This record gives sequence, structure tokens and C-alpha cells, in this order.
Amino acid sequence: MPDPISYPLRAEAYTGITKNRGIPGFINDAMPDGWGERLLHRAYGQTLAPIEYLLKSPNNDRIGSLMAGTSPVPPAGLGESPVPSLKGLAKFVEACEAVYDNQLDEEAIRVLNLRQQRSSLGGARPKRTLQDNGMLILAKPRDGRYDEYDFPAIEFACMTFAASKGLSVAHTALHADDPRALLVERFDRTPLADGAKRIPMLSALTLLDSEWDDQYHHDWRYAAVADEMRRRGVPDKDLQELFRRMCYNALVGNGDDHPRNHAVIWIGGRWRLSPMYDVLPILGEGPAQTLAMAVGKEGRKISRANLLSHHAHFALPRDEAQALLEEVAGWADELKAYYGKWLVGADLHMACDAVSSVRMCS
Repeated sequence: MPDPISYPLRAEAYTGITKNRGIPGFINDAMPDGWGERLLHRAYGQTLAPIEYLLKSPNNDRIGSLMAGTSPVPPAGLGESPVPSLKGLAKFVEACEAVYDNQLDEEAIRVLNLRQQRSSLGGARPKRTLQDNGMLILAKPRDGRYDEYDFPAIEFACMTFAASKGLSVAHTALHADDPRALLVERFDRTPLADGAKRIPMLSALTLLDSEWDDQYHHDWRYAAVADEMRRRGVPDKDLQELFRRMCYNALVGNGDDHPRNHAVIWIGGRWRLSPMYDVLPILGEGPAQTLAMAVGKEGRKISRANLLSHHAHFALPRDEAQALLEEVAGWADELKAYYGKWLVGADLHMACDAVSSVRMCS
């Protein structure tokens, strides 16, 4: 069953659901994200009801383990259509500009393949599932007209530095041709040779049974995510990994670390913390002061005492949590030097300026 904690299987229907437009979390995970909704809105010329967004987005590109349709029998040929390669990325970006400009013509609709495309969890920026080296990948191109900074290169640097420090990170590459794009391997799928089968996945938003559009998000807490992971049998080492990621998000200034950017996946007959993804500093605000989710008893504030205050939820004695925090904060100079290998000019300056190691230790 997809969510035995919040929605165990039962004969009675679930009613009175008010969060997230009345959509249970494990179904909401399978919905189009902000970019996918924008494409469907453009394709059909109207804002759709939640059920329509679900039914009009294809099953072969969903997150999670669900299929949706008006028939209990999947249509013939589902999932057999070829997945585009990187060669189609430039045309995809051109068509995305037509979406922004509200100038969709039949050619743009054909290139975007609007009615057969959705995207992964996480945001309203353009992205598309492609294939490369036998795997499905998520391509996140730079928007040359609207992006002040080289976000693909900055995110690539954040992700690959974390991987070099032993964090579990989604395999990431940088497509250097015009347009530059970040390429992230879809860890929720098997290799193409194995049919690109879906691996069940639940976002932290679903684990928390939380509201996405709430104004204050009092229930967005790292400790609560760790507690819900433990309830689902996630091993202690994954909870400790989540603590390191929380500290790393504070270090790089990733203030967009909301619970849709964390997840568990079903591996080896149990739930495990997914590889890290969507790590990007908030630029232009100096060293990060807060994260999107509460890191401790004082809420979202980045400080040594606050980051350590919920250590037990992560299966860490205080001294071990303190050692991990100091280790991650100590990467600051190496991180800035690593940024220098991939970034130049304002991109380098702003990424370095967002590093918040001083606040982590104060």
C-alpha cells in the first residue's frame, strides 16, 4: 500500500480531506509540479481541477508507485514511447520561451509534447525527463532571458561537492553546450535496459501529512521528518544522513530546502532516505540566516545551539551531532575553493557570500 501510516487500506472511503486541495499526500506526489501544471494549463487553455491535472498527465513519467486513469486496465503500449535524448534540449528551451510569452503555436506544442509531459517534484522552473547513458535523467536548463545567475552550474557545484564529502547525492552532470543545463539522474527509476521501472517514493511533505500552501508551515521540521522516517522503518544511519544534509543546507545557504525536496524510496524491501537533490543557495541575501524547515527548538534559525537541539531525533548523541556539525561547517573554505573551479564573476561571488558557516558555529 502506498501510505500505510496516514492512509491504510480499508473498506470505507476517506472523506473530509482538506489539505492540498483535498488530495492525499501520496497522490499529490504523483501530480504535476508547478512547471507541469503550467504546461497543462497552456495546452488546454484553462486552469484545471486537481483531478484533471492528475488524469491529463501521463503515467509513464510519474513520481511514486501510482497510476491514474478512468479505466482499471492500463492502455496498450503504456511506457513504450521513446524518451527524447539531449539532442532535443535546445528546441525544448525555445518552446519554453513560448510558454513564458503566452505565444504557444502548434510547433511549440509539438516540441513540448505538452499533453504527454510532466516533471519531477520540485518547483516551477522548466525541466524535462530525457535519457542519457542508459538512464532517465531530469534536465534543468538555464533560462537565458530570466536567470541572472548560472543556476545549473551553481547547483552542479553544490551537489558534486556534497558527493565528494560522502553524502548520498543523486548522480549529477553539467551539460556545457548552449543552453547549459543541469542533468540529474532519476533515482526513482531503474536503468532503461531494465524497463525504466518506477521505484516507489514518498516526499517528506507526504510523510509529514503537511499542507503545501499554508502560510506559516509550523509542521515543517527536520526532526519531524526524521520521526516519520523512523516510523516507517528507515535505518538510523539514514536519519544521521538527514542531519548531515540539514547542516549542509545551512552551510551552502539552501533556504529552499522544503519538504518536497526530501524523500524516501523503497529499496531492498524497506524505506530508505533518497539521494539528495535540489540543492541551491539563495543568492543576493548574504550568509543564510534561516532554512525553509525548522532545524531545532528555535525554529528555522541557523545557529549552533539550534542545529544541535533536536539531535536525538536523528539517532545521534549530542557529542556525535556536535562533531558532525563542526565537520560540515569546517568545509567552508574547501567549498569556496571548489566553487572557483566551476563559477566565475557574480556567480562565484554570490555563491561564496551565501555560505553560512559562521552562523552555524555561533
